[in-house]
Amino acid sequence: MDYTAMYRQAMADGAYDYAKTIVTSAVQAAKAGAISPEEVAELVAEVKAHGEG
Repeated sequence: MDYTAMYRQAMADGAYDYAKTIVTSAVQAAKAGAISPEEVAELVAEVKAHGEG
């Protein structure tokens, strides 16, 4: 699952609550080892680019 692309699309659509839900899901996936550290880093960079982090 491409959390970064989903987050980017949600932000573009103005769906800020959904974007936060995507981040929460990604954090849970990371804790479970379901996504790579690189994927987490990419999402973090995207969130910071939008001023959310």
